[in-house]
Amino acid sequence: MAANSGDELHQAVIRDHFRRPRNRGALDPPAASGHAHNPFCGDTVRIWALVDGGRIADVTFDGRGCSISQAAASMLTTLVKGKQVAAVEALRQAFADGLAPDGPALPKELGDLRSLAGVKRFPSRVRCAVLPFDALEEALRGD
Repeated sequence: MAANSGDELHQAVIRDHFRRPRNRGALDPPAASGHAHNPFCGDTVRIWALVDGGRIADVTFDGRGCSISQAAASMLTTLVKGKQVAAVEALRQAFADGLAPDGPALPKELGDLRSLAGVKRFPSRVRCAVLPFDALEEALRGD
């Protein structure tokens, strides 16, 4: 079965973020970091976040794994840079809801993360897409 043009566009966005990741590399202290690991496939993501006045002033990541987890980390760091920390939970919930089997369409507020909508067809890969949110939330909690 041939992919439709929407699927091809989404795949191109995912490939671009995987091959040319944005915001890759560690931030120096006082940035906090969070780590997430998917034991089922071995993907790992570490995210560093510098918060100033309740706003994410800078955010970066590093990791190893499939194109989904690594592209999602690149997309997420691009999306949340400059946003209020309080907005992250709503973004995560909208993303998780949209990746549920019968979930709603991913909202425009998710930016390039919307290109991962097709992951919902592969339940074992949803965890890969959500992994960067876990690492970001840990960093923001200061664990």
